[in-house]
Amino acid sequence: MVTALSNAGSSTHGDLYELQAIAAAIIGGTSLMGGRGTLVGSVLGVLIFIQISNLFVVNNLQLEYQLIAQGAIIVGAVLVQQFRVAALRRPAPPGA
Repeated sequence: MVTALSNAGSSTHGDLYELQAIAAAIIGGTSLMGGRGTLVGSVLGVLIFIQISNLFVVNNLQLEYQLIAQGAIIVGAVLVQQFRVAALRRPAPPGA
């Protein structure tokens, strides 16, 4: 997409997009522990990030605030995933 928009190819196009791609997959439900996820979930993660970007642009907020919000969402998604994994690994109580 970046190459198409700039009408030129370069080896540096796409630099620094790795974290956003990984974060979109995590938000979409891809597991960090086993790499299991769905295409639909990953697309939803991308759409969430696009919406955040659009909201910040429309409200004329600085890029730094957008990056802080994206980072907070990534940290929140990872924490939720870790709590879910810990809950699954917890042994069942006796008599259950």
